[in-house]
Amino acid sequence: MNFDIDQVLKDMASAITGTVKEGAGDIKDAVEKIMDAEKESLKELAEARLRGEIDDAVFKREIEREKLVVEAELLTISIMTKAMAQKAINTAMDIFFKAVNAAI
Repeated sequence: MNFDIDQVLKDMASAITGTVKEGAGDIKDAVEKIMDAEKESLKELAEARLRGEIDDAVFKREIEREKLVVEAELLTISIMTKAMAQKAINTAMDIFFKAVNAAI
């Protein structure tokens, strides 16, 4: 049996690209949900500061708290991205494994 490394590498790259492209929508959706969930809190915070209900020190503390909330949510996306990358590489290496075994 013939083993064409160039074709196998193209197949592997295609599998990785396809897997990453499939997961990109999930990540985009997650980011949009995070921002949507924070919208009301940020709006209320801005309005309170603009109306003078809170001073600059309180405003800065609240911004730091909001940063931590968003950071925690973004870490979830990071985990999703890592899982997507792992799936992509597993798929690519499976293609390589099968190609080599088919050539034996």
